[in-house]
Amino acid sequence: MTRSHVTCLDCGTEFVRPKSYHGNYCLSCHEAWASDADDREPAEAGPRRLDRRTTPSVRRLDDDADAPSRYDEE
Repeated sequence: MTRSHVTCLDCGTEFVRPKSYHGNYCLSCHEAWASDADDREPAEAGPRRLDRRTTPSVRRLDDDADAPSRYDEE
């Protein structure tokens, strides 16, 4: 396994990172950033807005039109 010596972009300390990790932050700075990111998330994050060319896969609850039957009438 190849390890490389990297300087943390946040605190400036040198640390050894394994080949599988491609970040440039030491473990303590990364954990601090991750906990801050959780605090920044809005509490009531709604669904993403769709592109105007995208057809939604579900209907809105306030649609008055009846949905077509999913099963054949026999």
